[in-house]
Amino acid sequence: MKRGGLSRAAGALAAAVAFASAAPACRSDAGAPAPAPPPTSEAAAPRPPVDQALPGELAEGVEQAFGLPIPRRMKVRARFSDAVFAVGEIPAERVANYVRTRVLAGNVETGPAKTIFSRATVKSAPQRMIRVEVVSRAHISELVVRDETRPPPERGLTVEERWRRNGLTPDGKVLDPTRLE
Repeated sequence: MKRGGLSRAAGALAAAVAFASAAPACRSDAGAPAPAPPPTSEAAAPRPPVDQALPGELAEGVEQAFGLPIPRRMKVRARFSDAVFAVGEIPAERVANYVRTRVLAGNVETGPAKTIFSRATVKSAPQRMIRVEVVSRAHISELVVRDETRPPPERGLTVEERWRRNGLTPDGKVLDPTRLE
């Protein structure tokens, strides 16, 4: 029993010595000046409210073209079942960057006066296939959004019936040539 009592006492003594040696490191001097705050970084900088655009960024408007929000500073000039035309006094480069952040394009062609996003889908509405053109005309930009989504095939039709619905025979000839005039 004495051995167990001694080892307990030795363990308690060792713990007391470790605590006493660590205690001065935890104390703070009351007369020492407080450390300076870390320099302000971009991460700690205040961010603008959610409803404000960053400098050079275009804000989304309320109108949409097949799921793609039209920039607030652009006006829709024409709307058809398969195309939407909008114009605005905004540099074409800014409009193209606006579109670039909102679509996933299969191909992007960039030129001095036109940027084309083909085989594109809107990130927020991926079920539609669209083509977006940003055209620079003098001091305005034109945004053209075309819906290229193919309708789903009709089920249960034979090959002959599919050809007929498109006005052709199975060998590719026109059923009614007067209909083309």
